[in-house]
Amino acid sequence: MTSDLFINLILAFIFGATVGLERESSKGSGPHVGGIRTFSLMSMSGALAGIFIVHGYLVLGVAVIVGFLLLLISNYITEGLHSKDFGITSELSALGTFFLGLMVMLNIIPLQTTVAFLVILVFILSLKSRTEKLMAGISKTEVQSFVSYAIIALVALPVLPDYAYKVKDLPIVESLLRGLGVSLVQFDNLDLINPRKIWFVVVLITGIDVFGYILSRLVGDKSSFALTSFMAGFVSSTSTTQSLALRSKSSRFVNHLVGAAILANLASFFQIFLLIGPLNAPWLMSILPSIMIMILAAAVLAVYYFKRQEPDDGNAAAEEKKSEQIFSLLPALKFAALLIVIKIVTKICLILFGESGFIISSVLASFAGIDAIMVNLADMAGHTITFKFAFLTFLIINATNLLSKSGYSYLQGDRRFALRFLMAMLIVIGASATGLLFF
Repeated sequence: MTSDLFINLILAFIFGATVGLERESSKGSGPHVGGIRTFSLMSMSGALAGIFIVHGYLVLGVAVIVGFLLLLISNYITEGLHSKDFGITSELSALGTFFLGLMVMLNIIPLQTTVAFLVILVFILSLKSRTEKLMAGISKTEVQSFVSYAIIALVALPVLPDYAYKVKDLPIVESLLRGLGVSLVQFDNLDLINPRKIWFVVVLITGIDVFGYILSRLVGDKSSFALTSFMAGFVSSTSTTQSLALRSKSSRFVNHLVGAAILANLASFFQIFLLIGPLNAPWLMSILPSIMIMILAAAVLAVYYFKRQEPDDGNAAAEEKKSEQIFSLLPALKFAALLIVIKIVTKICLILFGESGFIISSVLASFAGIDAIMVNLADMAGHTITFKFAFLTFLIINATNLLSKSGYSYLQGDRRFALRFLMAMLIVIGASATGLLFF
């Protein structure tokens, strides 16, 4: 019992010192509660209150808690009146540190949870400079975009029915098919639409835009052309590649543009994790080696082309002015409609023509992008089709999509850009195919 008490006191001291270290490193010219010593004492005070409570001295424990709160409030009022700064970040961090020591001693929640709370607390406190940079100059349009996304993700999604509607659930479709003389027996198990799953895809797609925007604001350095190309790749690697191809006609820095185009497509490879992971984690793990090899190959190629020539001086590779609109719902809805069509067409082809029909329909759809097809594969892998067949389809549609971008580049850009980008994409395609060795 004594040894446990001693260990808990040591933990309380370490927790307080950790928070204090962060506060010490981020001190500015303004008021602050304290540093390592002060926060260590706060955590130890919480531990002392916990000791009193555990051993039955509830009045003493409550007295320590109340005394600490009164001391904290008086310090807040005094400092606020003196500096005219009434922010409460330091006071809340002090309160959190006190309760860290208290929770360690009371042991009413698992120690792992207390440690997790400590990590989160320190992480949030360390974000001060980044969040200030993020909020600097934020516009009303941007605020409205964040609110709109919150409505999309947190309000609309939970109220939609999580049910896969079939042909028999939609009398109009059933009557139409009967009128056309189509037998419904083989389509009994054909899922037409699951409203919640479809809307979840909309949340994912718009969320990628929001995530890319926040990441670019946190990282900063918007003049970095490579960074902006990478960020744009999260939104649309096809559009970014076409834009770079058009720019290659008037720029001497072709290698730099090729490297930026590869980075944009590298970003789209990371999207695979965001699209597949929440829908079908087991299939994602099975194709993970192929994706990682593909990402590594693209990263090496991007570095190679950036190293071949000095970066642009900013004239030909200047950052394009971006709209304040963080995301647009209409393209996401169009994407959802496209996904519904692709899901129905590919499943019908699979029923009528077998696996070959499914692959052909997926390849045709890949010219417009692979996101919808990847979501469709994630939904079907391990259920309607095998993991390996889904992986083979992924290899084919990914190759088709990358080659189609090369074709767009040849038609719209400089031939040197198109040929170098084509060679890079062929290497990426070959690298992705090595994933077959792991099946």
